[in-house]
Amino acid sequence: MHTPTIFDDNYESEKKEYLITKEKLHHLQNVLRIKNNSHIRVTNGMGLVSLGKISDSYLIIEENKIHQRTNDVHVFISKLQDKTRMRHLIEKLTELGVKGITLGKTENSQKVNIEHKKVNNWVIGAVEQSGIAFAPKISIEKQLDFDKFQHTFDITGESLNKNINFTSFAIGPEGGWSKKELENFKYISKLSNFTLRSDTAAIVAVSLMM
Repeated sequence: MHTPTIFDDNYESEKKEYLITKEKLHHLQNVLRIKNNSHIRVTNGMGLVSLGKISDSYLIIEENKIHQRTNDVHVFISKLQDKTRMRHLIEKLTELGVKGITLGKTENSQKVNIEHKKVNNWVIGAVEQSGIAFAPKISIEKQLDFDKFQHTFDITGESLNKNINFTSFAIGPEGGWSKKELENFKYISKLSNFTLRSDTAAIVAVSLMM
């Protein structure tokens, strides 16, 4: 049976009772049909997950569990024009447990404005839906830092197994990397013999690196 999860980055394990916000309580009671004495979880997105029973507007904590990260995956993603696909990608990377997601502009990326708050809301939704213990750190940058992200994926690259240990990598835009950008990467790997969409490539690459 699915146990609903509340995300609160200010939550601390010392609390015996957790006050549920009106917005979260409304969602639990009127959307998920959660009743008093039902179990729900609360997480701070930094490894702490507590289980408790709902009592009116409070969660009575029964147990705490501290999870440890098992990966250090950071991924750069060029912003996608289709915000539905962009949201889907952020949600899936959150569910996969990546540590950091950087959004930015590349030479061939399309102009698109995505607010930090909106991306964080997508992350929160994915954490609460999946119950995962960690939320990725979201950064929105004006340009790609080639010193941080030295590894990318392109159909012209080498077989992936030669570079499998890299945990920070960049995913190119729909229009592909420019020649100049490819020259700035230290390592280029190939995910497939075919051209993958940016969101597909990101999910495949993260799955292989986990």
